[in-house]
Amino acid sequence: MINRSRITVLVSLVIAGVALGISVQAGAARRAMMEPTIVATVDINRVREGLSERVDAQAGLVAKAQQIEAENTERISKIEEIQAELADVVDPARREELQDDLDMHLVRAAAWREYIKQQLDIEKSLLLQDLYRKITEAVTEVAELEGIGLVLINDSNLTVQTISDSKVARELQVRQQISSRRIIYAAPTIDITEQLVVRMNNAYASAQGGR
Repeated sequence: MINRSRITVLVSLVIAGVALGISVQAGAARRAMMEPTIVATVDINRVREGLSERVDAQAGLVAKAQQIEAENTERISKIEEIQAELADVVDPARREELQDDLDMHLVRAAAWREYIKQQLDIEKSLLLQDLYRKITEAVTEVAELEGIGLVLINDSNLTVQTISDSKVARELQVRQQISSRRIIYAAPTIDITEQLVVRMNNAYASAQGGR
């Protein structure tokens, strides 16, 4: 009888211990689930516009555009020169020769402009991709440093607009813009845009100084 009683007590203690352990774990899990997630917002357009790196890159693109314009002017001048000479030539053989030369210059000029257009488009797209990658990296760094659990792109300041000469119906334009919105309202206190701009500009200045 005594042994049976002891066994019963031991079993009860074991069960109670297991139950207590489960209860503690469940309580910890509930507390973890109840802890609020720190949320922040970013105006990605303001970040991009405020970056010194973007300004320098744009300056480089402007300089390249000026070089392209200078070369285009030379090509146009050569074409106009041939056209002027062609207008005064009477000899059929010479006219045919000049016409062939003019056609060649026109084709080359058109092909060159198309090539330059594609190259500029590629360069601009790569610039945007690189800036976006660096912005996301900076957002991650700030979030980990500040204990932020979620960062959202804030587009609450954008207005719904329609384009009158678009092939898309105005109603559909409005529907598309509304459905693509992520945030309707965000308190200014959770915005980390300026913090990101300062952080990224400091990093860029440091990298430029180290070159």
